[in-house]
Amino acid sequence: MFVSLVFIILCNGMFAQSNEKMDSTGLPGDQFSLSGALALFKNSASPEAFEKSINSATSNVNNLDLDDDGNTDYIKVISKVDGDIQLIIMQVAISESENQDIAVFEIEKTGTDAATLQLIGDEDIFGEELILEASDGADDEDDPHEKTT
Repeated sequence: MFVSLVFIILCNGMFAQSNEKMDSTGLPGDQFSLSGALALFKNSASPEAFEKSINSATSNVNNLDLDDDGNTDYIKVISKVDGDIQLIIMQVAISESENQDIAVFEIEKTGTDAATLQLIGDEDIFGEELILEASDGADDEDDPHEKTT
């Protein structure tokens, strides 16, 4: 009897947790996976290929609807170079005249064949500036380090 009661309590607790969003902030960033975007970016051959993959419904990364039209927003990917730093900007058009940055990849050349990669989530979308850093190790390729500032 006691074992059955413990089992029922544990099961109810598990179902209650699975129905809640664990890290929900109530901000648009809840509908976008920074770590998923980083993984897609690392597996893309070009900014154009990344734009295609980030907007694919099967990627399960983007579910933003910033213009509240009931459809998932299309994310434009814009590439800019400033010296040894390349910026890859993810941006959504929220009206005909206004764009909202979602996040920016900063790729900084640190040597002939070396670079650092950071993904910085926009404060307006995530509530605070979120930074994911890609590690170089082949064994931890999908394990970015997240920090907030």
